[in-house]
Amino acid sequence: MKRFFILMTIACVSTTCIAQKADAAFVVGGSFVSDTQGVTALTPVTTLSGPTLQTDHHIFFEGTLGFRMLDAKVASLSLEVPVAGMSGQTLRFAEAPSIVVDHLSTVFVTPSLRFKVLPAAGISPWGSFGGGWAHYSLDSGGSSNKAALQFGGGLDFKTGLPLLGFRAEIRDFITGDPDLNVVQLANKGGLRHNNVLAGGGIVLRF
Repeated sequence: MKRFFILMTIACVSTTCIAQKADAAFVVGGSFVSDTQGVTALTPVTTLSGPTLQTDHHIFFEGTLGFRMLDAKVASLSLEVPVAGMSGQTLRFAEAPSIVVDHLSTVFVTPSLRFKVLPAAGISPWGSFGGGWAHYSLDSGGSSNKAALQFGGGLDFKTGLPLLGFRAEIRDFITGDPDLNVVQLANKGGLRHNNVLAGGGIVLRF
């Protein structure tokens, strides 16, 4: 994953020098985060289910830089770097929802490839896929770094102003369950923790 991130970053820097088109998007919206399952006992022969940690819906902010690498008129391919973050997400146990356990902040950085259909049209659908890094941290202290996959899609809308457009999108940042010592994790491996971010914003084109 580290090699992938380095290669994507180098490609990003190289593309900036040759790309004829670039865009910067600023998006805000709401989050939908999957639960984290804990255990009360873990042995080689049995696992007993423990508390379920829930993350409340929260506002996210995202900035994305995109650099067009290929334009075939009917479709285009761009390298993009989405950076999304949330702060103050409330953590609760499903078994005691009235009790606030802590507050969580999350940041995602995932260099990706974006495929857009009819880039010159008034409305252009697109899809994105990539991977990178996620950082989780608690207000009370403690943090966790995880590899992250990102996939999503959306619609770009042109306006009467050449430099200004609008974007509606939904992305899923998938990571391992954050190990923050709030619960003993039932699953410490694999990418199973979904962070679905849906929102809209503006696109500036250069």
